[in-house]
Amino acid sequence: MDKHGPRGTHSKHELKQFKKQEREKQLDIEKKKASRSKLLKRSAYVAVPVLLIAAVFAFISSQPLATGNAIGSVTSGSEIPNTPIHWHPTLTIKLNGQQQTIPANLGAVGVHQPIHTHDSTGVLHYENDNPTPENMPLRYFFEKVWRKPFNSTCIMNYCNSDSSTVKMFVNGMENSEFDNYIPRDRDEIRIEFN
Repeated sequence: MDKHGPRGTHSKHELKQFKKQEREKQLDIEKKKASRSKLLKRSAYVAVPVLLIAAVFAFISSQPLATGNAIGSVTSGSEIPNTPIHWHPTLTIKLNGQQQTIPANLGAVGVHQPIHTHDSTGVLHYENDNPTPENMPLRYFFEKVWRKPFNSTCIMNYCNSDSSTVKMFVNGMENSEFDNYIPRDRDEIRIEFN
């Protein structure tokens, strides 16, 4: 009112101008709101799929790795499966450069052991309806099934000395778990004494 004086002193033309300006301001505000809304919608079309992909990736990354065609899942933070398994890791043993034969039908005659062999190829059959920390490690196969010593210092009748040591490799990488190692489906396990 300071700028234009009392309302009663405006001409009809001035009042129309004020109304027109008010309508234009209101339309401008509505256009800005619509523009913001459209921008938010477009952002949502991009952000929602990106967030979904990130969530799926985070979920998959948090899950334990399954190898091969293992039947059975693994509980979080543990290497012991919580369901029945049928796995086939392969075991190779070399003593002073000579490959050792792993006999056929170890643990497969009579009552099947949870780990056994069917032939002399070195394939260990982990057929286990109730995997436990006791019947999953390599120790079980060597002690209970094959009845041969194996640990970080000895394999069969060969024990560490100043010039020779027991080494174990899993899938090409040296592994220091030895008899405590819990094989996974299709692991390639190599034990050497040199």
